[in-house]
Amino acid sequence: MGKVLDEFEIIRIIVNTIGQPKPRFSRIGDDLAYLPKKRGKVVIKSDMLVEKTDVPKGMSLRQVSRKSIVMCVSDFAAKGVIPSAALISLGIPRGMKESEIIELAKGFREAKEEFGIEILGGDTNEADCIIIDCCMVGFADKIVKRKGAKPGDLIITSGFFGYSSSGLKIMLDNLKANTEFREKAISAVLMPKPRLRLGVALAKHNLISSSIDSSDGLALSLYEIATHSRVGIEINNLPTTDDVKNFAKINNLNLNDLVLYGGEEYEIVATVPKNELNKAQRLAERMGERIIVIGKVTDNFPKVCLFFDGKETEIERKGWVHLK
Repeated sequence: MGKVLDEFEIIRIIVNTIGQPKPRFSRIGDDLAYLPKKRGKVVIKSDMLVEKTDVPKGMSLRQVSRKSIVMCVSDFAAKGVIPSAALISLGIPRGMKESEIIELAKGFREAKEEFGIEILGGDTNEADCIIIDCCMVGFADKIVKRKGAKPGDLIITSGFFGYSSSGLKIMLDNLKANTEFREKAISAVLMPKPRLRLGVALAKHNLISSSIDSSDGLALSLYEIATHSRVGIEINNLPTTDDVKNFAKINNLNLNDLVLYGGEEYEIVATVPKNELNKAQRLAERMGERIIVIGKVTDNFPKVCLFFDGKETEIERKGWVHLK
């Protein structure tokens, strides 16, 4: 029996086999794809939601279909691109009720209105569980890539980490939590909030040098920036809160596991030149958003580590990887 391949290994084999696109097209491996036109770029993203792996028990059908759109929107946010339209391919189990289909449709409608996109059509087919493939399109003169971080840049996030992984543990394992934290953590799972307006604004003002969506986890996001930019990364401030720390403590959980490796946050992880940090923070504040500085870019490629109290600890390259 051959080796069982995970998601990243499968992508590597496919890319190595078919090769990268021609120079004027985007390279395989970033959050979005683009193709050339006479002016600017057509930006494309495809993402697939599968009920068996992406939908926790307790998520409504309306939340499921909304999440399928969020998954693409979050990548557009990290690249600084406004999404324009989407095609939805829907795999439906035999015997779904009309009322259930209507709930799915309502989720699509809510996402359409929330993010200002047009849903142009798509395809439907029979499947063993709900499968939703969203193909989203936008237009941009440029996109912020994973490649671009320079030693001395600061590492930032658009929000705190640990709520979604805590929420999943509350929902699946019924772990202990006070009412306020329980509601906040579960909401992070059921109704994720991609930072579209912030990402577009930061890119428009040329304030970020590289960026990535964090849905596969903070650790993997940091490694992707480090790998594509050929830099090292040093984290000296975990982007989390006292209530996440308290949840970890009362349930005897490792805080780093919740914050670094959980996934499903849909935040922006980016690098900012030092001299642009104040502008970026003021911009975020005016929008009612936040920017959290969590570390710096180094020339110690490919090391990604935590650095606290003079002690360096390597961050593992792990997170949410399909087929792992």
